[in-house]
Amino acid sequence: MKNKLYAFALLPALGLGFLGAQTASAHWMGAAVTPEESATKQAQMFQETATLLGISLDVVKEGWAEGKTISEIATDAGVSEEALRTKMEAARKAKLTTHVNALVAQGVITQAQADKRLAKMDTLKQSGKGKRGGRGHHEGGMSDFMR
Repeated sequence: MKNKLYAFALLPALGLGFLGAQTASAHWMGAAVTPEESATKQAQMFQETATLLGISLDVVKEGWAEGKTISEIATDAGVSEEALRTKMEAARKAKLTTHVNALVAQGVITQAQADKRLAKMDTLKQSGKGKRGGRGHHEGGMSDFMR
């Protein structure tokens, strides 16, 4: 159960910075970025994590500084594993929907194709085949998106 929770913690917008090394280097998700871009992305992740958990930004930053994972920060804040899983799944789905809708809005794909893709991702998630873990793999990311 704990391993599954850590897999959820790898969502890019919700805590990759808690793993540490990516923010210390000039790379973000494998792409070279400026220190300013890295700082902006980290600040965004801190805020998204605080919003997701319903806690203050300072609590998230302090947990990060102590080397805690999003799971550990959530536990400290009284958020159960099940509640964290539910919140993260909803955030993953919302982010994927936003990305797919942007493709429709820009004419890259049709609404029918977007609907099929979102349905496929739900099917993969429900079957357990949409689960990924480990550094560089995250649900709803490019590896899942291109499936």
